[in-house]
Amino acid sequence: MFRKRVVLTLIPLLFGSIMAGNSYAADSIDQILEKARAEAGELAKLRRIINEEPDPNERLAAFELMVKSGDNTMLDIAIDSGLASADRLLQSAAFKAAIMNLERLNLTLKVDKDASEKIRSASQAYLDEKGDQYLLPFDKKDVEKGTISAQHFNAQVIGTHLSYTYGRYGSGKLYLKDDNAVSGHITVNEGSKTLKFIATTDIR
Repeated sequence: MFRKRVVLTLIPLLFGSIMAGNSYAADSIDQILEKARAEAGELAKLRRIINEEPDPNERLAAFELMVKSGDNTMLDIAIDSGLASADRLLQSAAFKAAIMNLERLNLTLKVDKDASEKIRSASQAYLDEKGDQYLLPFDKKDVEKGTISAQHFNAQVIGTHLSYTYGRYGSGKLYLKDDNAVSGHITVNEGSKTLKFIATTDIR
């Protein structure tokens, strides 16, 4: 009998705790939703500034603010909006930010059809043997200078293109294409042969 009274006493107490917990959870969810709406509103304002603000200085200032915020969502919105912008300065800043946000470039190679028949043949033989993937390593990056380096590798971002030298292995120049990719001519040195390719890859 005593045990039954204890159980009956505990039930409302437990039920009250659960209800209080649910109320707290509801409050927490409401707070989270309110915070999310506020952040979404701020992001929308910054996106509008980048896309619609007539003053290029304000567009660039908003972009830099978002890039340096430390928030990945802000960074993504800033880069994607900047790459699609008709403002060349903003697009260049977005291109540099996109490149500097990468750990490497994985290029896909195709034979350069403008090369001589001999070079085309040697280049195709290289692809047949080693495949069409070519890696550019980004070990060290200087965001302010727009420079990238690794062993034997040095690159520079200028405007919306990336130029690089890869020691005795080759060199190339890649340009922004379609707001989210790069494409360009590169050379690959294989023994005494200098092979020529068109290289492409997504940067977003």
